[in-house]
Amino acid sequence: MFLFFEDAPDAATLKTVPSNRTLLRNSTMSLNCKTNASPEADYHFYFNGKSIGNSTSGVFNVTVLADGVYTCVPVNRVGTGDNATVNVTVVGKLISIDPFLKLLPI
Repeated sequence: MFLFFEDAPDAATLKTVPSNRTLLRNSTMSLNCKTNASPEADYHFYFNGKSIGNSTSGVFNVTVLADGVYTCVPVNRVGTGDNATVNVTVVGKLISIDPFLKLLPI
């Protein structure tokens, strides 16, 4: 006889790659979310409270455009685990090109 236990996800942990959380605008960052759960959790990702996608592996890649808070919420059929967050600061100005080929700050 086999006994299987199901548990809602534990509190999530969230790490970033690169680990530096001050990034150049338009750079790519990988969010790595983990938790213990049975059955395995799906991971829901948010930026400043707005959904940006889901992942079954816990890894989610984003292009960093603005300062803000990234959040990961682990979910399985038993329940929802406590979320994890990271704050990211963006450096570098947005630029546009005027008709005379001069770079102008926005």
